[in-house]
Amino acid sequence: MTDLRFVGVDLAWGQRGVTGLAVLDASGCLLDVTVQQTDDDILTWLTRWTTGPCFVAFDAPIVVTNATGHRPCERLISQYYGRFGASCHAANTTNPSFANGSRALRLIEALNLSLDPKAARRAAEVYPHPAIVTLFNLPRILQYKAKPGRDFPHLHQEMLRLATYVESLVNASPPLLVKTNPAWQHLRQALAQATRKADLKRVEDALDSVVCAYIAAYATTHPTQVRYFGTPTTGQILAPVTPAQAARYDQTLFTELL
Repeated sequence: MTDLRFVGVDLAWGQRGVTGLAVLDASGCLLDVTVQQTDDDILTWLTRWTTGPCFVAFDAPIVVTNATGHRPCERLISQYYGRFGASCHAANTTNPSFANGSRALRLIEALNLSLDPKAARRAAEVYPHPAIVTLFNLPRILQYKAKPGRDFPHLHQEMLRLATYVESLVNASPPLLVKTNPAWQHLRQALAQATRKADLKRVEDALDSVVCAYIAAYATTHPTQVRYFGTPTTGQILAPVTPAQAARYDQTLFTELL
């Protein structure tokens, strides 16, 4: 399907945060990458790219039913990727962001997308950290997220590393072609000229959205090299896996069925 679009959404949990948005065509060319804030602006941008066949990958909880603690899918991600530093934040209905359903699910329903992996217009929850570790064979996550103890030079260097890794996917399977896109060039310029942590934030959201879009493309091209961690009723996170992780996860599922 040459008109298939792969869309990445680095969605803020609440309305005040900035959301990164990116879209790839079926050949892996970056068509656009931007940031928006309000639901209306996000939906306006998404509608442009999701009228036909599409796979929209959300870096945000979609299904949240647990009152407290972590969702089962989050615990599984921590089990498989925690040693790389890629554990999840807890999403539960005690958090006001999920008390009346998730923002991601409201957007999915507004766009009439399906959570069925076989649907022509579908959506899934993803998480960039495990994908980055697996796709680039890293021993630890890239520390480009602002956290206590991480100063600007460290964050800047790590974000530059991520941008370089993204550009290196030009020869990957599937390829990711970003360098000629004006929006990517603007992102790269903003990253090169950043002098404060605040300067990095919008770049971070946009970068994450490109990674999310690539996860969707990767899962479509290599369906045997990804797994849905969790269940449809309690929440699922789609992530690339190594052969060893796939065998371990499949064996666990097989054992549970016995």
